[in-house]
Amino acid sequence: MNHSEKTIRAELTQLSESQKIELIIELMARISALEAQLGMNSSNSSKPPSSDGYAKPAPKSLRRKSGRKRGGQPGHPGATLTQVAEPDETRVCTPKHCACGRNVENDSVHHVERRQVFDLPEKLFEVTEYQLVAKRCAGCGQVVCADAPPEAPAHVQYGPRFRAAMVYLRNYQLLPYQRLSQLFEDIFGAPVSKRTIESAQQQAYEALAPFEQEVRRQLESAPVLHADETGMRVDGKRQWFHTLSTPSLTLYQTHAKRGCKAIEDNGVIPVFKGVLVHDCWGPYFRYGDEHALCGAHLLRELVGICENDGHCWAHELAALFEMMAETTAALGDRPLSEPLTRWFEQTYDDILYRGEQDLPPPQKIRGKRGRTKKSKAANLHGRLVTHRDSVLRFLSSPAVPFTNNLAERDIRMVKLREKTSGCSRTFSGAATFARIRGYISTSLKQGKNLLQNILDAVNQNPWIPQSEPSES
Repeated sequence: MNHSEKTIRAELTQLSESQKIELIIELMARISALEAQLGMNSSNSSKPPSSDGYAKPAPKSLRRKSGRKRGGQPGHPGATLTQVAEPDETRVCTPKHCACGRNVENDSVHHVERRQVFDLPEKLFEVTEYQLVAKRCAGCGQVVCADAPPEAPAHVQYGPRFRAAMVYLRNYQLLPYQRLSQLFEDIFGAPVSKRTIESAQQQAYEALAPFEQEVRRQLESAPVLHADETGMRVDGKRQWFHTLSTPSLTLYQTHAKRGCKAIEDNGVIPVFKGVLVHDCWGPYFRYGDEHALCGAHLLRELVGICENDGHCWAHELAALFEMMAETTAALGDRPLSEPLTRWFEQTYDDILYRGEQDLPPPQKIRGKRGRTKKSKAANLHGRLVTHRDSVLRFLSSPAVPFTNNLAERDIRMVKLREKTSGCSRTFSGAATFARIRGYISTSLKQGKNLLQNILDAVNQNPWIPQSEPSES
């Protein structure tokens, strides 16, 4: 037995029975907290999937079987390669000899079978030379030069379609600079420097200022707005990417802060009057009167409490959430009946009331001042009680979804870029990506030709989304 163990034993013998009991309770609480922390993963908490490591847990989908067979459903549009009516080149293949040995080149045609091959042309890069002719005026003797077209301001440059391809591959396909430069050299035979790609992006970024202004204006009057945020390394520091989304619009913002300062600088949420859907981030509650919380986040937390703490109320509430989500999804745009809404709300209240009786009182830790720390189960229970109306908002409003997946899908692209292309070296580079990515996301949501829209932006004539029709 070493000296430290002897010291601990001596101290324990000097404690009274009540002190020993308090110490045992404190140690048991710490052990339970550590076990719960070890049991947390991406399926039962807000931890990202990347934190699961290589020994990932078996996937536990919160979805239930729909009763349909696997694969494409009836009526689903296919993507099979089909023949075109007017091919770029036609090559006729005629037989020369029959199996009997006779020459058939001059015989009549019985029928023609069409087969088409889709392939890349051997030469993908076209070089257009503009010869600016200068003439001397026979009347006054002055030399008159032809004007250069807008796409040829210098002696040598890349054309607008090629620059649009740079912006497309960098900001939509999320290729890092080195791989993008290698792709252009291998496929097009044109080695492109990082500075050239950045110049094309800057050109699109400046042209998209009116697009971003119009998106902000439309988001302010939307009936339902989804909000989310995530951290990202910018210039060696942690910065924040914020997103505001509707089914047809996306706005990204980069900011050094996550909370109220960023929300105020963005300017949309402070004047927004509709329902704001989010993940229960505290600063959002300072703005507006109507909020809705993401049910998927709450459901994951309830599953984690069931697995780690074994609370029955969490299991019952998780089952109720799944029932409410399935019911509202089945009705689509139709509202729930008032009796069914009241039953769901009353059941929700009853479960939380019983759960409050099951929660153990918080244990005071000796030597620590201030409020007693609550367990994760108690904290979640408190949020579900405090924000009851926001949790159940989707029951009374068909326009409000059960989850905040719309904003999460948009913000996921930021994390994917960080994973594939790395962090941003400068704040201006992050802001450039944010604006262009918002343009890309909005174009995709509204079914536009993305490459053509990027080409329009490079040509200083960006596509501007039309105002969403107001609900009557």
